[in-house]
Amino acid sequence: MPWRKSFRRTWGCGWRRDCPGWSDRPAWPSNEGVSDPIIQRSVGPPAHLPRIETGSFGPWQTNAYLVWDGRSPDALVLDPGMGAATALMERAAANELRVHLIANSHGHIDHVFDNAAVRRASDAPIAIHHDDAYRLDGHNAYGFEMEPSVAERELREGDQLTIGDLTFAVLHTPGHTEGSVCLYEERQHLLLSGDVLFAGSYGRTDLPGGDDEAMVSSLRRLAEQLPPEIRVLPGHGPETTIERELPWMRRIALADRLLVPG
Repeated sequence: MPWRKSFRRTWGCGWRRDCPGWSDRPAWPSNEGVSDPIIQRSVGPPAHLPRIETGSFGPWQTNAYLVWDGRSPDALVLDPGMGAATALMERAAANELRVHLIANSHGHIDHVFDNAAVRRASDAPIAIHHDDAYRLDGHNAYGFEMEPSVAERELREGDQLTIGDLTFAVLHTPGHTEGSVCLYEERQHLLLSGDVLFAGSYGRTDLPGGDDEAMVSSLRRLAEQLPPEIRVLPGHGPETTIERELPWMRRIALADRLLVPG
């Protein structure tokens, strides 16, 4: 749910163009044979390097991720939004993977809607920061009927999530919600940023649980502590790098208040 200057504001996307059809999303290979055409097959890394597959799902075009190390069958599912479960499980099966963990960057429905479906299909535990765990009960689904899910693991600051040879550090980065987290794989220069950091934007703070001061602190932390070459895979929209976002992140850190990026 990013903020973007001069774009139409929506509940799911903040200030930006209409959710469907990100024109600046990189081209991906054909998805022939995949039942959900939105799922995207990642380009590039050989089998011994991390592999990432992503697709955008639901009315808010939320990015769901399937991540593994390229060797082990263990995989991470991050943020299975509305309609993501079938495609994620089909891609896991096609790559002969076993879903090891279902992680939520935060508890908004566009990131957790298919938690229960992926849990049933994979028998993998669900993990979320304890400050957002209450959001999984389905009681605040904004008019949608969401099947409740239960977190069996907490994502706490400093925790290490091991997925095969990958080790993600949990960074508690509140502001968009109380329990928003980023997952950072230092060796692979990779940040799964949820709705904290986007290409050219940051997460909305005007929804329940949002906090301007906390968002400023989280953006400052990412700007000051992460190397510029870090690849950022966000909860909405195209990927970016810390380096590309540093100019406006530094302006916010210097002003000590949220500013419109750009």
